[in-house]
Amino acid sequence: MAAAGIVLACGGTGSSGGAPSPTPLVEVGQVTVTESSCTYQRSSDPAAGTQAAIRLIDQRATGFNAHLFLLDDGYRFSDWEAGFLVSHATLVEHAHRVADGHVDPSKTDSFSAQFVSGTYGILCVPLRNGQEYGIGYTAGPITVR
Repeated sequence: MAAAGIVLACGGTGSSGGAPSPTPLVEVGQVTVTESSCTYQRSSDPAAGTQAAIRLIDQRATGFNAHLFLLDDGYRFSDWEAGFLVSHATLVEHAHRVADGHVDPSKTDSFSAQFVSGTYGILCVPLRNGQEYGIGYTAGPITVR
């Protein structure tokens, strides 16, 4: 299991002297996209009411967008752990998008979200010429108590 990392959120005005220092965010896991999958590796559990970061790693070499969804209370998509989303409409009907991330081809980046109690999932959508295309893959779940 990977150790929790620290990601810095931009803060302050850029002037010296009285500018506030950046706020460190706990990295709760990483999402890796390959040619045929999107996987989430948990490093720690996010706490309800906190802002936390998720690292994005593109091994597909096309770039991808990551969409973080909060699933409706008690809902569980049957293929969630299998890593393949059969119906985007089902996800949209039973979940609410709460944050988005983007990573350029063959790069690593991160995004942050404000977590509340519930179960989250990530939809990874590959890019072609900077636009989403093809089938999105799911990763997760991320559970916040």
